[in-house]
Amino acid sequence: MKASRRPLPRGAMPPSSLEAEAGERVPVPGRLQPVDAERVLMRTRVGEVARRIGQALGELFCPASCAGCGRTWLESRDGFWCGSCREGLPWIRSPKCPLCGRPFPKSPSSSDHLCGNCLRGEFHFQCARSATYHSGVVRDRIHQFKFGGRLHWGPPLSELLVETARREGLTEADCIVPVPLHVRRLRQRGFNQAALLGRFLGARLHRPVRYDLLYRFQWTDPQTRLHREQRHANVKNAFRVGNPQHVKGLHVLLVDDVFTTGSTLNECARSLRRAGAGEVTALTVARALPDWKEDWKEKSGDA
Repeated sequence: MKASRRPLPRGAMPPSSLEAEAGERVPVPGRLQPVDAERVLMRTRVGEVARRIGQALGELFCPASCAGCGRTWLESRDGFWCGSCREGLPWIRSPKCPLCGRPFPKSPSSSDHLCGNCLRGEFHFQCARSATYHSGVVRDRIHQFKFGGRLHWGPPLSELLVETARREGLTEADCIVPVPLHVRRLRQRGFNQAALLGRFLGARLHRPVRYDLLYRFQWTDPQTRLHREQRHANVKNAFRVGNPQHVKGLHVLLVDDVFTTGSTLNECARSLRRAGAGEVTALTVARALPDWKEDWKEKSGDA
């Protein structure tokens, strides 16, 4: 009685009679053979070694300088800020609002407490955090990055986002969504600063960055010279979710460069929540405090 033969995989050629008689292994299409697997592994190792050698040579002949002082030479493992500049950054610490993250620099001895805006329930996001105050070298780098087109400041600023996200527990979002620009603004500027920040953040946190979930379909005036009420009215209904099914139940982390009144982030969060997002949190590089800045100017006599 003849033994039944096992069916061949789809696309596989039948072995020759000599191979069958010798009992040799027949290659299966689509499956790596031992020799092929060893070659792939060897190429991966060689590529990694070449990458490290290239990185070392780059640091030797073209070392990166600190994003703050510009005088200290750094290796890749040191990040973008030297120890002295990192310690001197205007980090936002407690006391702050546990919801929107607004710091309270005038009452440093108090505990965390809700700000007036959050007591009135004005925000649609569950939590917002900023890495630093919008002042000093961080403000300068943001202006150079955003308005001067000096894109090399993107990674150093994003590094502040990474550190803050890890410290504040914002690393478990399902996806990262940069605040979108209107297509006209994008053409004028040539890039979206929030998208560049989000791309670096997503790579460091191993989270997908979605540029297709939220759109800015309504043209708005620049927010920089508007008062709080004008900012709210300026961005009202300016954003739209492309496909609500793509955000349903997701934890979305919004990313932008500066939080001033929160109008833009709040309108983005409102659109996402209305489309079915389960949770919306926000993260920015800097937090601007217009009221505190005005008080400081009055005390210093600056116009």
